[in-house]
Amino acid sequence: DWAEKNGIDLTQVELYPEKAIELISDWTMDMGIYYRSKLVNNEPILVVIDSIAALDCIENLNSSQLDAKAEMGNRAKQMDKWLRTRNGSYEQLGITVILVNQLRSKIGASQFEDPDTTPGGKATKFYASIRVGIYGGKQITKKIKGKDRKIGRLTSIRVKKNKVAPPKPTLKGAQVYFTEGHENGIGFNKYFGLPELLIEKEVVTRKKGSSRYYMGDKMIANGEEAFLRKLYEDEELRKKLIRKSGINTISKTRKQLERIGKNLYPVITTDFEKHQDIEDDEE
Repeated sequence: DWAEKNGIDLTQVELYPEKAIELISDWTMDMGIYYRSKLVNNEPILVVIDSIAALDCIENLNSSQLDAKAEMGNRAKQMDKWLRTRNGSYEQLGITVILVNQLRSKIGASQFEDPDTTPGGKATKFYASIRVGIYGGKQITKKIKGKDRKIGRLTSIRVKKNKVAPPKPTLKGAQVYFTEGHENGIGFNKYFGLPELLIEKEVVTRKKGSSRYYMGDKMIANGEEAFLRKLYEDEELRKKLIRKSGINTISKTRKQLERIGKNLYPVITTDFEKHQDIEDDEE
């Protein structure tokens, strides 16, 4: 129910409730080959692992806790082997992988070190193209029927590593909504930060010390909240501003995919035959 409320089409989701790293590695590879053989128009495939902190290797899962030794080392080795052996294949199949992890406090960290660390060894840090830390802030409340209700939370988003774009500053105050108490609905406020970006791109202007936003000589809104509300309500204005700024969008990406005209991720015949029996069983 929660996934559907967040806009996920469950007919396009495969769920694999498994904790063993080795089994997940093989399953994602098998499913990747199978679906890429069916999706021949470069449709995106996304693998989400939630979370690394909950995974373990078969050796640890099948062992007695009393007799377990070097448990963390075994998990880290399997994580490294998984990413080392599969990373190239994911790229060839056009698969994007999101690894969700949990933060732990680093024991003995000096004032110059990052105080946070993550379970599962260092392989995820080395192989990641982008590493993003999301930190919770204060609650967002709204008065509903005379009572203050918690409807969301402010978050800080820190990019710790980025191999595909220039470094970005920490994004502070991004809103996440857990109830239908906002124009955005459930989830991240997707237009948060857009007013400042539009100013940076010189699509809109705001005089120093003023809260009024202008497009040319025409005032759009007075105050950031009013501007954000305008972006939600006025679809024509929103499309015009985004088009002028050159910001990429999902619809623009879909059109770019359609224009490619050839399959960039062909599956070789032997791989397709290997998984043909899966398709036959489903039919």
